[in-house]
Amino acid sequence: MRSSSYNIVVKVDDKDGRYALLNSYTHAFDIVNQNVYQYLKTQDEKCGISEETKEKLVKRGYMTSLSKEDETELIKRLLNEIYDEIRLKNFGFHFIISYDCNLRCVYCYEDPILNGCACLPKDRITKEQVDKAYEIIIEKDKHKTGRKTIHLYGGEPFLAENYEMLEYIVNKGKDLGYVFSVTSNGYDLDKYLDFIEQNRKLFSFQITIDGVEDIHNERKPHFKNQDSFSKITSNVDRLVKMGVSVSIRINTDPYTMERVDELLAYFKERDWYQHPNFKAYCALLRKEVPIKGQDGKLSKEMFTQSGFYHTFLEKGLEEKGHGKVMCQDYNVQTVLAGLLLGKHISYKSCFCGAQSGSLIFDPLGDMYSCWDVVGQREYRVGRYIPDFELEDRFANRWFDSKISECNCIRCKYVLFCGGGCPANAMRTTGKLQSGECNDYPRLFNAAIQHIYNEKIKNGINES
Repeated sequence: MRSSSYNIVVKVDDKDGRYALLNSYTHAFDIVNQNVYQYLKTQDEKCGISEETKEKLVKRGYMTSLSKEDETELIKRLLNEIYDEIRLKNFGFHFIISYDCNLRCVYCYEDPILNGCACLPKDRITKEQVDKAYEIIIEKDKHKTGRKTIHLYGGEPFLAENYEMLEYIVNKGKDLGYVFSVTSNGYDLDKYLDFIEQNRKLFSFQITIDGVEDIHNERKPHFKNQDSFSKITSNVDRLVKMGVSVSIRINTDPYTMERVDELLAYFKERDWYQHPNFKAYCALLRKEVPIKGQDGKLSKEMFTQSGFYHTFLEKGLEEKGHGKVMCQDYNVQTVLAGLLLGKHISYKSCFCGAQSGSLIFDPLGDMYSCWDVVGQREYRVGRYIPDFELEDRFANRWFDSKISECNCIRCKYVLFCGGGCPANAMRTTGKLQSGECNDYPRLFNAAIQHIYNEKIKNGINES
């Protein structure tokens, strides 16, 4: 017998010598003492643990009779089976109304195709294209029995000039039983408020507010007047009080984090926390943007994912946000809380839906699977005009993305992280592949420490 290669061990209490012990494929989760930790590390009988504890370590998967190679093969088979079950079977659908936007966000990853050297035509999607896309959606979605959602994206989908086409998309989808999740900058929503109110049960919005007025306007200026904060927050206020589901995204780096408390206080002044349909979350801003330091000079300092998470916790932002403000953490806290309660947690056979069945219909007749690369035709998965076609040489890079074939398979976190974001790997390595874990192990360990301090320390019995 030996210790499993997929044990995650985190020291959570220096004073009492306690460790969190988690096995990533059996999903066992326990708090153990120094003796158990040493036994798992050395298998030395002098560690002084009982036969009952040894049996428990075997039963819960912390000790295994499998060789390292056989255990890795087990994980490979497990991940391949799960991936085969979801690949091109549970589709997600998205419309890009146009490659046009009224804001000039300083960190926009779409900037080259919206306004830069690779600028695409600003043509809106046509009714004929929408009709063709819905034919595909109906055929691919025919076995779905749960809530059916279509995502509206851009550019900016709710530009004032998109009204007629957006109304057509929504009304057609409504007749087919769909609801709509919207990523919008919120600036032109005042032109749509009557339409949204008439269909408020159909919509949920994600709108970005990066800070209080001066910070937000610096980061997300309108292309004409620079000021976008007052109009966006006014529109958010109308949506919240209308009862429409609104999630505020706060793109966060060290500069905006310094004053995020002011933004949360602003949400309180607007009474948004009082509404059950309102929530917000801080998201890590990864692309470097000009950041003003305390001396007024520009800095290039950026958070790591774990550093961002630590800072969120240290500042007590969930409490300051009255439980309505979360931290984007790859769902780590939810997974750990579920394991602690003995809930079923699914293994991740890929990082996100872009690798299993996301279809994004753009106004040029192309299909993509990942928001991060829309408009970059070398990363498309196929065409839907004149007919639906997945182009193998493009689509296979996304829809045949097996973690089992990369080095991630030997990582003890692989069943939780899904191999990392391939688009992020493309940005950092130049290759569209799994394996860019973006500080995930340290983030996961930090979340275990937080879960221990908040939920376990004063109540759980150690092994």
